[in-house]
Amino acid sequence: MIKKLLFPISVALGLGLVFASLEDVSAAEECKSDGDCKTGTYCILALTPHVCKAPQEAGAPCKRDIVCASKKCDMGAGVCK
Repeated sequence: MIKKLLFPISVALGLGLVFASLEDVSAAEECKSDGDCKTGTYCILALTPHVCKAPQEAGAPCKRDIVCASKKCDMGAGVCK
């Protein structure tokens, strides 16, 4: 009896994990510019996929000064100061 149920349960769990991961990917829409984001958030181009976030703290990845809370991005290192 248990052997008969093992395969369908494992298939159902596997499909559940696949669909859950697909939902997370589609939920985070990629932004292309700051205009795609809500007020107070910026498009973080240093992340893949690009996402809208509030200004980042020191040490966070950056490519532009505006995305850092300090308004200073170390372009060479690619992190907020």
